[in-house]
Amino acid sequence: MENSQEMAFNIFLDSFKKNVSKVGLKNTIQKDYILKTLYLSKKHLTADDIFLEIKEKYNMSVGIATIYNAIKFLHEMHLVNLLNIGDGTIRYEFNHEIHHDHLICTNCSSIIEFTDEIIEEQQNTIAKKYDFYLKEHIMILYGICERCQKVDSNS
Repeated sequence: MENSQEMAFNIFLDSFKKNVSKVGLKNTIQKDYILKTLYLSKKHLTADDIFLEIKEKYNMSVGIATIYNAIKFLHEMHLVNLLNIGDGTIRYEFNHEIHHDHLICTNCSSIIEFTDEIIEEQQNTIAKKYDFYLKEHIMILYGICERCQKVDSNS
């Protein structure tokens, strides 16, 4: 039996396939599994993570170039967010349209998601002050997480 998250994904996937075909684009089973992996993930995944998860969970081999091409397409469709955490690796997350920002530890690369209405309001105020139409934004704060601070203080 499907869980509610998988049911939601299947509803989303049906709509996605219809929209893709409406505009004359091709969809593939590989793209479906890449999308499913990102949609159901609670983590920020690298392309290698996606590759391994599809292989392990679905017993399917998808080329790394296919993953990058699919991610590029999904990003252009505003379905996937790219996150550069400063370690030279791009991580990806499905855009569930619930805006959030990120704290990234420069020691261990851990990622903390947060939302803050005051920050959101301030960004809108700044955009309005400069007569700037704000389409989207990404805020990433780099620092050292609590766990790494404790390790450093014990050294």
